[in-house]
Amino acid sequence: MRAFLLTMLAALAVAPMAHAQTVITSAGPEHVSVTLYRGPYYRPGREIDRDNPQGYALITERRTIALPAGPAVIRFEGVAGNILPESALIGGLPDGVQEKNLDASLLSPRSLFDRALGRRVMIRRTDQATGKVTLQQATIRSSADGAAVLQIGAGFADLKCSGLPEMLVYDGVPPGLSAKPTLSVRTDSKVARTVTLTLSYLAGGFDWQADYIVAMRPDGRSADMFAWITLASTDVTSFVDADTQVVAGELNRDRDREDDSFGAGDGDLTLKCWPLPNYDLDRRRVVTVVSDSLQTLPVDEDGRDIIVTGSIMRRAVANSPVPVALLASAESLGDLKLYRFPRRVTVASNAQKQVAMLSKPSVKLWPIYRSEVRDEDADTTMVLRGKNVVANGLGVALPGGKVAVFSEVEGRSLMIGESSVGDKTVGEEIEFELGEPGSVDAEVETLREKGRKTRYELTVTNANPWPIDYEAKIAFDDGAGLFSPSAKLGTKDGVPLWTTRVPANGTAKLSYSIRAAKDTDDE
Repeated sequence: MRAFLLTMLAALAVAPMAHAQTVITSAGPEHVSVTLYRGPYYRPGREIDRDNPQGYALITERRTIALPAGPAVIRFEGVAGNILPESALIGGLPDGVQEKNLDASLLSPRSLFDRALGRRVMIRRTDQATGKVTLQQATIRSSADGAAVLQIGAGFADLKCSGLPEMLVYDGVPPGLSAKPTLSVRTDSKVARTVTLTLSYLAGGFDWQADYIVAMRPDGRSADMFAWITLASTDVTSFVDADTQVVAGELNRDRDREDDSFGAGDGDLTLKCWPLPNYDLDRRRVVTVVSDSLQTLPVDEDGRDIIVTGSIMRRAVANSPVPVALLASAESLGDLKLYRFPRRVTVASNAQKQVAMLSKPSVKLWPIYRSEVRDEDADTTMVLRGKNVVANGLGVALPGGKVAVFSEVEGRSLMIGESSVGDKTVGEEIEFELGEPGSVDAEVETLREKGRKTRYELTVTNANPWPIDYEAKIAFDDGAGLFSPSAKLGTKDGVPLWTTRVPANGTAKLSYSIRAAKDTDDE
């Protein structure tokens, strides 16, 4: 009997060892590629939501690990904090993946405060009058939502309502908090080997946009065109020296996923004070100390990494163009367009970065004055129009974005208008609408009315000392018709179009008749 018990105990002791698994940690990728997709509600000219980007990224990492024989857990540290773990694909594991997990909560001001609930901390306060620093022991008795309640001795107090500069001092990081987002997978290899793995996944909290600078040349009919692509990330992970691409076009997405914020901003700690009198709340900040390392946590987003300012962009156009080797190249991706940067780019955490995409000198753009005419209303705007072909200095796919147009005035480059442009393929017409001109005016006068027919006259006045190209789109109700124009008309977008050249300091006129649709009540 004793021998039997000893045999059973030995078997029980060996059994856990047979199922023991090795934990392998991959601290970071050897190489990473980041492909950014625009948010689902993108419209040309709309700014990126800097606080909560609605786009996402496809991230592909290459990592080499020494895989032991038998069961093992592989921990991929440094993945995106906004990773969608269900989207993760792992290639290169010879025996596949048995399980995936997104490990631990990410270390942040909010999670640090929440995990300290019921634990002792120190409050460090500085008297503004004397400069004296005091330390006081306290216990956190509230969550990170709303006001902070602290127990000090037998009584209770608040944080951020004393009127003094103050901070919390933690004695360490609570268990379960990770400084890096980590994805772990469980596998079981038949033999030990060194393998190179490819990890691909989607992550939210990214976005991008194109910004164009158009500098008109003295001839008034051509311009130097420069474009940046702005990359935005609110993720906690930086992707250093990444092969970077952006994708233009409308990609079909799961509607249930479109409203997700991907957790952006979940790590922020914003403590409120009770509405007590005589407190200057705007001057206070919450500062956190972990061990002896002082860290000031920004309350706002003013510290974002804006790599290039608008003035630098304007100087880039005025000076020599960016070498072709530094510019993005466009490739077809089904019905979408992929813009690939030839040099690696660091997509930094909680930052924006602008990367040169396009530099085209002497692009042909014709200034056109255009009116939208209906009845006696004529709204007139000035547009710059060109065709996206090589012969005109372009001939490349253009992603939609904002456009700023500059012109030289007495030796200074001044902005003369802002516009936007949609995604344009090669061969398409492009237009930059600049707003209402002050030197060209269009007026419509009713000459006579007879029955359902009204005779109009459109007069265009050009106050410029040079001739201009002008066009008018003449709209009318369904069932109505235009008759007897005094000049030959074309059509554009199914609407009658009058085009003419108005002489310097001169006028041009068009008369025409509109016959209203027959009222069915009269039948």
